[in-house]
Amino acid sequence: MVFDPWNGSGTTTQTAYRAGMPCIGTDLNPVMVVVAKAGLLSALDVESLLPLAQTIVEQAAHRQVEALSDDPLHSWLIPQSALAIRGLEQEIHRTLVSHAEYRVLTSEDTLATLSPLAALFYVALFRTTRRFLVDFIPSNPTWTKRPSAPAHRKRPSPEKIYEAFAEDVRVLSHKVLEARNLFFDDASPALVRLGNAENIGLQKDSVGAVISSPPYCTRIDYAVATAIELAVLRMGTGDFDALRRSLTGTSTVERGSQEIDTRWGKTCLNFLDALYQHSSKASKTYYFKNHVQYFRSLHTSLQEIARVLEPQAPCVLVVQDSYYKQIRNDIAQITCEMAANVGLQLRRQQHFSATRSMVGVNQQAKKYLQKRTNIESVLCFENS
Repeated sequence: MVFDPWNGSGTTTQTAYRAGMPCIGTDLNPVMVVVAKAGLLSALDVESLLPLAQTIVEQAAHRQVEALSDDPLHSWLIPQSALAIRGLEQEIHRTLVSHAEYRVLTSEDTLATLSPLAALFYVALFRTTRRFLVDFIPSNPTWTKRPSAPAHRKRPSPEKIYEAFAEDVRVLSHKVLEARNLFFDDASPALVRLGNAENIGLQKDSVGAVISSPPYCTRIDYAVATAIELAVLRMGTGDFDALRRSLTGTSTVERGSQEIDTRWGKTCLNFLDALYQHSSKASKTYYFKNHVQYFRSLHTSLQEIARVLEPQAPCVLVVQDSYYKQIRNDIAQITCEMAANVGLQLRRQQHFSATRSMVGVNQQAKKYLQKRTNIESVLCFENS
C-alpha cells in the first residue's frame, strides 16, 4: 500500500494505480482531491466524455438554473456569466454525482464517493472558469486577484462558456489517452480523499510505503491559488478562510503558542534563531511565527507518517530548501533531523540543483536569487 499524505494533484496515486499498486492519497484542499481523482479515470471511459459533455451543455442551456444568493463566482463574473458556469456545475452534479439532492463537494463524505468520471468533468469546468479569469492571475501563479470594482468583472456570454467547456473536455480526454500509454494497463485499488497529514486517519503499521513531497516553506498560499476552483465548488468566505489557515505552509499566522520544540533539531533551531535576530522588519513577529508554524506542522506530520508506516517500510520525501533574506533554510537537513527523532532512519539522500523555485515568482525577491542556487533533495528513510 503506497500512501501520499500531501497528494496534491495526484502524481503518486496516479502512478501507483497505473502500475498495479494499491494506493491512498489525502489532501486538505478539496480542489486537489477532485483533480487527483480525475487522474484515475480509465481510458476505457474516454469515448463517453464528449457525448456526455454535449448532453451536459444542452441541459444547462435549456434548464432553469438555481441561482445562489451569494455565489462566490460573483467576485469575478457578472451574474449572467456566473449563472452559466453554475448551470454547467449543476448539470454535472445532477448527472454524475447525485440526481436527488445537491451534495456539497467540499465535504469529506461527498468527496469519498466522487467517481473519477465526475471528477474529470469538474476539472474541465475548473479549466473553463480559469480560462475566462486569466486577467486576474498575476505573474505569481500561486495568487488570485479580485477586481477592484464590480464593473471590472468579466462578462463572457453563456455561448462562449459552453463552447469552452466542450473544448476543455476534449483536451482532457486526450490527456487520459496519453496517460494510458505512459503506464501499465493493470490497475489496483486507489483511494483519494480529504485528509490532514497532521492527523492521518489510518491505523498504526498499515502502510507499506510513503512517497510524497511536503509543501515547500516559501509561504505559498495554496488556498488562494485555488480560489477560483473553490468558488466553482461553492465554498463561501468563512469556509475558505478556515481552509486557508489549516494548510501546511500557509502565509497566514494563527494566534496562540509560538513555542519552539527541541525535537525539531539543531539545524531548525539555529535557523529560527538567525531569523529572529535579523534586522529586517517583522522578522521577530510575523516571519518568525510563520516559520514556527510551518516546522510544527512538518514535525507533527512526520510523527504521523512514522506511526502509520509498517516496520522497515520506506518513506521517500522530496523537499526543497528556501531562504529568509540571505539566511538559508536547509529543509533537507531539518527534515532528516526531525525524522530521526520520530524513528525514521535516513538510508539515502540525493541533491539536485533546482531549475526553478517558487520564490522566483516574487519580483522583489529576485534581487537575492542571483547569489544563490536552490537545492531540491530526495530523502529516503526507513521506519524503525
